[in-house]
Amino acid sequence: MTTSRTTRTLATAALAAFAAVGTFAAERDASADVRVRIGGSAHIRVGGSVRVRAPRVRVRIRRPPPPPPIRVHVGGAIWVGGGWHARARFAAPPPEPVCDCGPSNGSYYPIAPQPTESVAVMAPVARPELPRWGLGVAAGGVDVEGEAAGDDLAVLGRYRLTPGLLVEGELGKNELADGSRVDRRLGASLVYEIGAYNRWAPYVVGGLGVTQVDVGDGVYQSNQSFGEAGIGLRWAVSPRVHLAADVRAGSRAAVDNAPMPLDAQYRSVTPTANESEEYTRMRLAAVLYF
Repeated sequence: MTTSRTTRTLATAALAAFAAVGTFAAERDASADVRVRIGGSAHIRVGGSVRVRAPRVRVRIRRPPPPPPIRVHVGGAIWVGGGWHARARFAAPPPEPVCDCGPSNGSYYPIAPQPTESVAVMAPVARPELPRWGLGVAAGGVDVEGEAAGDDLAVLGRYRLTPGLLVEGELGKNELADGSRVDRRLGASLVYEIGAYNRWAPYVVGGLGVTQVDVGDGVYQSNQSFGEAGIGLRWAVSPRVHLAADVRAGSRAAVDNAPMPLDAQYRSVTPTANESEEYTRMRLAAVLYF
Protein backbone atom coordinates (compact mmCIF):
# COMPACT_ATOMS: atom_id res chain seq x y z
CA MET A 1 0.00 0.00 0.00
CA THR A 2 2.78 2.24 0.87
CA THR A 3 4.67 1.38 -2.33
CA SER A 4 1.67 2.15 -4.47
CA ARG A 5 1.31 5.50 -2.79
CA THR A 6 4.93 6.28 -3.37
CA THR A 7 4.66 5.33 -7.03
CA ARG A 8 1.73 7.69 -7.50
CA THR A 9 3.62 10.47 -5.88
CA LEU A 10 6.62 10.01 -8.16
CA ALA A 11 4.36 9.83 -11.20
CA THR A 12 2.70 13.06 -10.16
CA ALA A 13 6.10 14.75 -9.79
CA ALA A 14 7.19 13.52 -13.21
CA LEU A 15 4.06 14.83 -14.86
CA ALA A 16 4.52 18.17 -13.16
CA ALA A 17 8.11 18.32 -14.42
CA PHE A 18 7.02 17.55 -18.00
CA ALA A 19 4.28 20.16 -17.75
CA ALA A 20 6.79 22.73 -16.60
CA VAL A 21 9.15 21.89 -19.45
CA GLY A 22 6.28 22.16 -21.94
CA THR A 23 5.17 25.44 -20.55
CA PHE A 24 8.74 26.74 -20.70
CA ALA A 25 9.05 25.70 -24.36
CA ALA A 26 5.73 27.37 -25.23
CA GLU A 27 6.60 30.58 -23.48
CA ARG A 28 10.21 30.79 -24.76
CA ASP A 29 9.14 32.51 -27.96
CA ALA A 30 7.28 35.11 -25.93
CA SER A 31 10.50 35.94 -24.05
CA ALA A 32 9.03 34.98 -20.62
CA ASP A 33 11.07 34.17 -17.50
CA VAL A 34 10.10 30.67 -16.22
CA ARG A 35 11.24 29.30 -12.90
CA VAL A 36 10.52 25.69 -11.69
CA ARG A 37 11.06 24.61 -8.07
CA ILE A 38 10.63 20.99 -6.99
CA GLY A 39 10.75 20.28 -3.31
CA GLY A 40 9.76 17.63 -0.85
CA SER A 41 11.22 15.14 1.59
CA ALA A 42 11.35 11.40 2.19
CA HIS A 43 11.50 9.66 5.60
CA ILE A 44 12.41 5.98 6.01
CA ARG A 45 11.93 4.50 9.38
CA VAL A 46 13.78 1.17 10.05
CA GLY A 47 11.69 -1.61 11.53
CA GLY A 48 8.58 0.06 10.64
CA SER A 49 7.12 1.75 7.62
CA VAL A 50 8.36 3.97 4.79
CA ARG A 51 6.77 7.43 4.55
CA VAL A 52 7.37 9.65 1.57
CA ARG A 53 6.08 13.17 1.36
CA ALA A 54 4.79 14.24 -2.02
CA PRO A 55 7.15 16.73 -3.72
CA ARG A 56 5.96 20.29 -4.15
CA VAL A 57 6.21 21.60 -7.66
CA ARG A 58 5.97 25.36 -8.08
CA VAL A 59 6.01 26.92 -11.54
CA ARG A 60 6.42 30.73 -11.69
CA ILE A 61 6.32 32.54 -15.00
CA ARG A 62 7.61 36.13 -14.92
CA ARG A 63 6.66 38.11 -17.97
CA PRO A 64 8.87 40.95 -19.14
CA PRO A 65 7.50 44.46 -18.74
CA PRO A 66 5.75 45.84 -21.85
CA PRO A 67 7.93 48.01 -24.13
CA PRO A 68 7.54 51.78 -23.79
CA PRO A 69 5.01 53.31 -26.18
CA ILE A 70 6.36 54.78 -29.43
CA ARG A 71 5.68 58.45 -29.68
CA VAL A 72 5.81 60.21 -33.06
CA HIS A 73 5.70 64.01 -33.18
CA VAL A 74 5.20 65.81 -36.48
CA GLY A 75 5.31 69.58 -36.35
CA GLY A 76 6.16 72.60 -38.42
CA ALA A 77 5.30 76.19 -39.07
CA ILE A 78 3.52 78.04 -41.85
CA TRP A 79 4.33 81.70 -42.46
CA VAL A 80 2.09 83.90 -44.57
CA GLY A 81 3.27 87.42 -45.42
CA GLY A 82 1.68 90.33 -43.64
CA GLY A 83 2.58 89.36 -40.11
CA TRP A 84 0.28 86.29 -39.55
CA HIS A 85 2.02 83.25 -38.11
CA ALA A 86 0.42 79.90 -37.38
CA ARG A 87 1.88 76.55 -36.41
CA ALA A 88 0.78 73.43 -38.26
CA ARG A 89 0.38 70.12 -36.53
CA PHE A 90 1.17 68.16 -39.68
CA ALA A 91 3.48 69.16 -42.51
CA ALA A 92 2.45 68.63 -46.11
CA PRO A 93 4.37 65.84 -47.86
CA PRO A 94 6.95 66.89 -50.43
CA PRO A 95 5.88 66.84 -54.07
CA GLU A 96 6.64 63.73 -56.03
CA PRO A 97 9.55 63.95 -58.47
CA VAL A 98 8.59 64.40 -62.09
CA CYS A 99 9.82 61.64 -64.32
CA ASP A 100 9.38 61.53 -68.05
CA CYS A 101 9.58 57.81 -68.65
CA GLY A 102 7.95 57.80 -72.06
CA PRO A 103 9.42 56.03 -75.07
CA SER A 104 10.80 59.30 -76.48
CA ASN A 105 13.03 59.74 -73.45
CA GLY A 106 14.50 56.24 -73.55
CA SER A 107 15.44 56.36 -69.85
CA TYR A 108 13.80 55.73 -66.51
CA TYR A 109 15.72 58.55 -64.82
CA PRO A 110 14.36 62.07 -64.43
CA ILE A 111 15.21 64.60 -67.10
CA ALA A 112 17.85 67.10 -66.07
CA PRO A 113 16.51 70.67 -65.81
CA GLN A 114 17.23 72.85 -68.79
CA PRO A 115 19.42 75.91 -68.23
CA THR A 116 17.49 79.16 -68.09
CA GLU A 117 18.63 82.40 -69.58
CA SER A 118 19.53 85.09 -67.06
CA VAL A 119 19.40 88.75 -67.89
CA ALA A 120 22.33 90.64 -66.42
CA VAL A 121 21.51 94.07 -65.08
CA MET A 122 24.32 96.45 -65.83
CA ALA A 123 24.97 99.27 -63.40
CA PRO A 124 25.04 102.70 -64.97
CA VAL A 125 28.54 103.80 -65.80
CA ALA A 126 29.49 107.03 -64.09
CA ARG A 127 30.57 109.77 -66.49
CA PRO A 128 34.14 110.98 -66.16
CA GLU A 129 34.64 114.35 -64.55
CA LEU A 130 35.19 117.18 -67.00
CA PRO A 131 38.39 119.24 -66.63
CA ARG A 132 37.91 122.36 -64.52
CA TRP A 133 40.65 124.87 -65.37
CA GLY A 134 41.24 126.30 -68.83
CA LEU A 135 43.42 128.95 -70.48
CA GLY A 136 42.90 130.33 -73.98
CA VAL A 137 43.19 133.13 -76.52
CA ALA A 138 40.55 134.87 -78.62
CA ALA A 139 40.48 137.07 -81.72
CA GLY A 140 37.71 138.88 -83.57
CA GLY A 141 36.28 142.23 -84.53
CA VAL A 142 34.19 145.01 -82.94
CA ASP A 143 31.45 147.10 -84.49
CA VAL A 144 30.53 150.36 -82.65
CA GLU A 145 27.37 152.24 -83.59
CA GLY A 146 27.26 150.47 -86.95
CA GLU A 147 30.85 151.30 -87.86
CA ALA A 148 33.80 148.93 -87.76
CA ALA A 149 36.10 149.83 -84.91
CA GLY A 150 38.98 147.47 -85.67
CA ASP A 151 40.41 144.18 -84.48
CA ASP A 152 39.93 142.63 -81.04
CA LEU A 153 42.43 140.40 -79.22
CA ALA A 154 42.09 138.83 -75.77
CA VAL A 155 43.44 136.25 -73.35
CA LEU A 156 41.02 134.40 -71.13
CA GLY A 157 40.79 131.93 -68.31
CA ARG A 158 37.94 129.59 -67.36
CA TYR A 159 36.87 127.64 -64.30
CA ARG A 160 34.12 124.99 -64.47
CA LEU A 161 31.66 125.25 -61.60
CA THR A 162 29.38 122.43 -62.81
CA PRO A 163 29.53 120.23 -65.92
CA GLY A 164 27.70 122.92 -67.89
CA LEU A 165 28.41 126.19 -66.05
CA LEU A 166 31.72 128.03 -66.37
CA VAL A 167 33.14 131.31 -65.15
CA GLU A 168 35.28 133.20 -67.66
CA GLY A 169 37.67 136.07 -67.07
CA GLU A 170 38.86 138.12 -70.08
CA LEU A 171 41.56 140.70 -70.62
CA GLY A 172 41.24 142.23 -74.12
CA LYS A 173 42.19 145.09 -76.36
CA ASN A 174 40.76 146.54 -79.54
CA GLU A 175 41.81 149.60 -81.59
CA LEU A 176 40.77 151.51 -84.64
CA ALA A 177 42.45 150.82 -87.94
CA ASP A 178 44.45 154.06 -87.84
CA GLY A 179 45.33 153.66 -84.17
CA SER A 180 43.64 156.88 -83.09
CA ARG A 181 41.66 155.07 -80.32
CA VAL A 182 42.55 152.06 -78.17
CA ASP A 183 40.10 150.32 -75.80
CA ARG A 184 41.45 148.05 -73.07
CA ARG A 185 38.83 145.71 -71.59
CA LEU A 186 38.64 143.74 -68.35
CA GLY A 187 35.52 141.63 -67.87
CA ALA A 188 33.97 138.52 -66.33
CA SER A 189 31.28 136.30 -67.84
CA LEU A 190 29.13 133.27 -67.08
CA VAL A 191 29.04 130.63 -69.81
CA TYR A 192 26.43 127.85 -69.80
CA GLU A 193 26.97 124.94 -72.22
CA ILE A 194 23.93 122.93 -73.28
CA GLY A 195 25.16 119.33 -73.47
CA ALA A 196 28.59 119.73 -71.94
CA TYR A 197 29.50 116.07 -72.58
CA ASN A 198 28.76 116.30 -76.32
CA ARG A 199 31.34 117.11 -78.95
CA TRP A 200 29.21 120.00 -80.21
CA ALA A 201 27.51 122.13 -77.57
CA PRO A 202 25.68 125.46 -77.98
CA TYR A 203 26.04 127.92 -75.15
CA VAL A 204 24.79 131.26 -73.87
CA VAL A 205 27.00 133.90 -72.28
CA GLY A 206 26.50 137.09 -70.28
CA GLY A 207 29.12 139.37 -68.75
CA LEU A 208 30.06 142.68 -67.13
CA GLY A 209 33.26 144.71 -67.07
CA VAL A 210 35.09 148.00 -67.50
CA THR A 211 36.86 149.56 -70.48
CA GLN A 212 39.59 152.18 -70.54
CA VAL A 213 39.52 154.51 -73.58
CA ASP A 214 42.82 155.98 -74.75
CA VAL A 215 42.69 158.60 -77.53
CA GLY A 216 45.73 160.05 -79.30
CA ASP A 217 48.43 158.32 -77.28
CA GLY A 218 47.29 159.70 -73.98
CA VAL A 219 45.79 163.00 -75.21
CA TYR A 220 42.41 161.92 -73.78
CA GLN A 221 41.48 159.04 -71.46
CA SER A 222 38.12 157.93 -70.12
CA ASN A 223 36.70 154.91 -68.27
CA GLN A 224 33.57 153.03 -69.31
CA SER A 225 31.47 150.23 -67.84
CA PHE A 226 29.79 147.68 -70.08
CA GLY A 227 27.38 144.79 -70.08
CA GLU A 228 26.88 142.22 -72.82
CA ALA A 229 25.09 139.01 -73.71
CA GLY A 230 25.46 136.54 -76.55
CA ILE A 231 25.25 133.03 -77.93
CA GLY A 232 27.88 130.66 -79.30
CA LEU A 233 28.85 127.15 -80.33
CA ARG A 234 31.62 125.05 -78.81
CA TRP A 235 33.48 122.19 -80.53
CA ALA A 236 35.47 119.73 -78.42
CA VAL A 237 38.42 118.74 -80.58
CA SER A 238 39.54 116.54 -77.65
CA PRO A 239 38.51 116.35 -74.00
CA ARG A 240 41.08 119.08 -73.22
CA VAL A 241 41.11 121.22 -76.37
CA HIS A 242 38.00 123.24 -77.22
CA LEU A 243 37.25 125.72 -79.99
CA ALA A 244 34.40 128.23 -79.68
CA ALA A 245 32.75 130.97 -81.73
CA ASP A 246 30.22 133.47 -80.37
CA VAL A 247 28.50 136.78 -81.08
CA ARG A 248 27.99 139.30 -78.26
CA ALA A 249 26.01 142.51 -78.18
CA GLY A 250 26.48 145.08 -75.45
CA SER A 251 26.37 148.66 -74.32
CA ARG A 252 28.99 150.82 -72.61
CA ALA A 253 28.97 154.30 -71.11
CA ALA A 254 31.49 156.63 -69.45
CA VAL A 255 31.75 156.47 -65.67
CA ASP A 256 33.71 159.71 -65.21
CA ASN A 257 33.41 163.34 -66.33
CA ALA A 258 36.74 163.77 -68.09
CA PRO A 259 36.88 166.89 -70.30
CA MET A 260 36.47 166.31 -74.03
CA PRO A 261 39.57 166.81 -76.20
CA LEU A 262 39.77 170.06 -78.12
CA ASP A 263 41.00 168.46 -81.34
CA ALA A 264 38.07 167.72 -83.62
CA GLN A 265 39.80 164.58 -84.93
CA TYR A 266 39.84 163.05 -81.49
CA ARG A 267 36.36 164.28 -80.60
CA SER A 268 34.87 162.24 -83.45
CA VAL A 269 36.16 158.98 -81.99
CA THR A 270 35.66 159.77 -78.31
CA PRO A 271 32.52 158.69 -76.40
CA THR A 272 30.65 161.54 -74.79
CA ALA A 273 29.97 161.69 -71.09
CA ASN A 274 26.19 161.69 -71.42
CA GLU A 275 25.67 159.07 -74.11
CA SER A 276 26.18 155.33 -74.32
CA GLU A 277 27.77 153.33 -77.09
CA GLU A 278 26.13 150.25 -78.52
CA TYR A 279 28.51 147.66 -79.88
CA THR A 280 28.63 144.16 -81.31
CA ARG A 281 31.64 141.89 -81.35
CA MET A 282 32.39 138.49 -82.79
CA ARG A 283 35.00 136.22 -81.26
CA LEU A 284 36.82 132.97 -82.07
CA ALA A 285 38.47 131.30 -79.10
CA ALA A 286 40.67 128.31 -78.39
CA VAL A 287 40.84 126.94 -74.83
CA LEU A 288 43.20 124.36 -73.36
CA TYR A 289 41.82 122.59 -70.25
CA PHE A 290 43.86 120.86 -67.59
